Amino acid sequence: MSGVGGDALHEHTLESEPVYQGALLKVWRDRVELPDGSRSVREYIRHPGAVVVVALDESGALVFERQFRYPLQRAFLELPAGKIDAGEDIL
Repeated sequence: MSGVGGDALHEHTLESEPVYQGALLKVWRDRVELPDGSRSVREYIRHPGAVVVVALDESGALVFERQFRYPLQRAFLELPAGKIDAGEDIL
């Protein structure tokens, strides 16, 4: 494992199980052993990935889009983004 903290922060997976499969994502529950030896549960989402575009207009201003986010029931200003389809080249 690389990155900040390295192995000192690594959590070891003891068991992993899918708990939900939807059209766009999959939810997993893992039992893990923490660096101090204690155990915990991690629940997380897997999906194919996503990309974001940092676009500038002719004047050099950032381009945002208004996007409705159903879970929060409101619109947000966001950078243009989207999910990656399986096998899709992102560049």
